[in-house]
Amino acid sequence: MRCRFCDTDIAAKALICYRCGRATADPRPPPPVRHGPTGAVTVAVTLIAGAVAAYLPAVADGVVLWVGWAGLAAVAGAAASAWWRFRA
Repeated sequence: MRCRFCDTDIAAKALICYRCGRATADPRPPPPVRHGPTGAVTVAVTLIAGAVAAYLPAVADGVVLWVGWAGLAAVAGAAASAWWRFRA
C-alpha cells in the first residue's frame, strides 16, 4: 500500500505513515447522539401519575379503581423505561 500524502510504500494494515505521520484512512464520524426524556421529565411523569393515583379512589371504586392504578403504573413504568433506554 502507498501513503496517499507522501507516496511512501507502507504496510497494508498501517494506521499511520511512518514517514510523514499522517493517518492512512479518514477518521470515522462519532456515533449519533440518542435523545430521550431527561431524568426531570421522568420524575415529573411519575409524580403526576402518583398524584392521580392518590386521587383515583375519590372518583372510582372496584374494578375501575384497580384498572386505573394499573394504567398509571404502566405510564410511570414506560417513562422510567424510556429514560433507562436513552440515558447517556
